[in-house]
Amino acid sequence: MRVRTAVTAAALGTAAVLTLTACGGSGGGDDKIQAPTSTSAPAPAPTTKSPASTSRITVDPSVKLPADLTLDFDWPAPSDPTQNAALTATANFMQSMVLGVVEQNPKAAPLSGFSTDGALTYAKTYVQNHVAAKRTLTGTDDFYRPVVKLAAKNTVAEVTFCENDAKLYAKDVATGKVDITPAGDDSYTSYDIVLAKAPAKAELWQARSVSYTEKAVECQQ
Repeated sequence: MRVRTAVTAAALGTAAVLTLTACGGSGGGDDKIQAPTSTSAPAPAPTTKSPASTSRITVDPSVKLPADLTLDFDWPAPSDPTQNAALTATANFMQSMVLGVVEQNPKAAPLSGFSTDGALTYAKTYVQNHVAAKRTLTGTDDFYRPVVKLAAKNTVAEVTFCENDAKLYAKDVATGKVDITPAGDDSYTSYDIVLAKAPAKAELWQARSVSYTEKAVECQQ
């Protein structure tokens, strides 16, 4: 997740990709923190989207954030329960990373609960980069336009969505000083996350790979 300030978790480039092990198993300038990168894996083949219901997904209480920090997942809950579970797991994964930053703990339990493989490595490094910089987060991060695709007999899901982090800022852990930066093209990021059902707990979905593209024109609102 990108923070467009002196602290950022995304590389300034086209994309950073983390490997999926398939169903088996502009204010800050040049001091931006870079995210880990590795090779990509093919995304699952798309399936037909189920119509959304009027309800919204609910983020797990275990990743509740402080009052000054909000990740806005105003995502309609798909009527298909499998798609709903995958979409909710995506929000839980994204929020678990931010909670790790707030707690300044790259070993926070929700990270390994909601991710594995390359996605877990990505999440831990994202948190560790903020810990090293002595920065936390404040403000609102907006996520929108989610699309869920299922594959491998509904055991693998690909979730794509957009982010606008224009109102999400870095905050110094020691002083509480907030770095306010203006909105711009680099406020927008597109994400592609692959998830799979956990082998030992079929109802649990975990993120397994993460890829993203910064300055995503298609995400501009």
